[in-house]
Amino acid sequence: MQFHDLVLLAVLAAGVLLVWLIQRYRWKLPLRHAERLAWRLSGGDFAARTQPRGASPVRDMGNHLNLLAAEVQKQLSDLHQQRGGLRALMDTMPDPILAADAHGRIVLLNAPAARLLSVSPAAVLNEKLVNVVNDEQVVELYEALVDGAGASPPVDAVQREIRLTRDGQRLTYQAVARRMVSGSSLLVLRDVSALAGAVQMKTDFVANASHELRTPMAAIKAAFETLREVYRDDPAQTERCMSVIDSQIRRLEEMLRDLMDLSRVESPELKPRVAAIKTSDLLSPLKSTMGTLARQKGVELRIGDDDPATPAEVFMDTRLFNLVVKNLLENSIKFTPGGGKVTLSIRQSTPVGPAGGVVTVVVADTGIGIAREHIDRVFERFYQVDSARSGSAGRGSGLGLAIVKHAMLALDGTVKLESTVGVGTTVTCQFPQPAASAPAASPPAARPAVA
Repeated sequence: MQFHDLVLLAVLAAGVLLVWLIQRYRWKLPLRHAERLAWRLSGGDFAARTQPRGASPVRDMGNHLNLLAAEVQKQLSDLHQQRGGLRALMDTMPDPILAADAHGRIVLLNAPAARLLSVSPAAVLNEKLVNVVNDEQVVELYEALVDGAGASPPVDAVQREIRLTRDGQRLTYQAVARRMVSGSSLLVLRDVSALAGAVQMKTDFVANASHELRTPMAAIKAAFETLREVYRDDPAQTERCMSVIDSQIRRLEEMLRDLMDLSRVESPELKPRVAAIKTSDLLSPLKSTMGTLARQKGVELRIGDDDPATPAEVFMDTRLFNLVVKNLLENSIKFTPGGGKVTLSIRQSTPVGPAGGVVTVVVADTGIGIAREHIDRVFERFYQVDSARSGSAGRGSGLGLAIVKHAMLALDGTVKLESTVGVGTTVTCQFPQPAASAPAASPPAARPAVA
């Protein structure tokens, strides 16, 4: 082989090598980097990037992939932030909320729903809703929505009132199940227990008030009819009828007076007028009025204005204090048999720090007591335990303890009742006192008399 042939062969080899190197470093390797980036992006690694190199088209493609990854990463970050904000918002809502996808798997569960179902939100995600929810009424609501998808026309929402029991409490929910555009389902349970209780209380109030008013009216009517027939011929029967009419009219007057007191203490416009007042000025009128009632019943009444532990002065709204204590003493005297004892004591706690202390008023009796199952309800309007509690004292209006409760609420105070059947009842009321540095309010020029 001649020399020039060798030179030509070497030139050709160098050209091939050069082409191979150009192809490798300008096209092949940059394309492989771009391919690896595409695979990482398809796998969800949107933080991956490539170093654009090689030929201009390959560099452009690398730049575009980097821009695409950055944009997707930003959108995902925004989406995570929005989802976190939505989650926080849903957790602050009081209503339990559940969402399930088109296959019935839970995709969202807020904190109230997790508490209601006693589950962890993270533990039940992607689980079947029917396997997580143990309440039959909730499952039936969801299944009614699912079954309604095949109806004509399709059912997009189902609304029902459901009742669930939690920790011995009966809860009422206004539940709505709604189908979303994607085929997923959204369940919202709005707690209307308080509203349902208020409606029931209103119904009971009307029924009880009607009953309580009907009884004395019927007695008065019967006595009047009898009186009209015998008032000239039978003086004894006439006297008995007059006595019945008088007692029932007194009962009606007592009921109307209590209703007016209850209306006043329940009014949102009631503004307590707390002023410094001598304890003896509070208790002396009670000793006079309640002492007469106690003597008639044969009950010993002790009111602790002469007790050395009784504070000389307290901050109090006189009228509300009288309403509270008068009703408590009347109840105690009424339901304490003759020979029993009723006591009223007042103590003042030593304030700690700048806040004021409390004045504690305790009314205790040795009466017939209240059974445990009735204690939680005795503060309801017209609630009376049973006819046996009336004894010889006659029926009350059933409003006394309701007045006490609302008067204490108006004063930002608390009331607690403890009782044992056959032993007696103790009611403890705590009246908050202003801070020592607070100026004493001037007593009102005139206060309406306690009804």
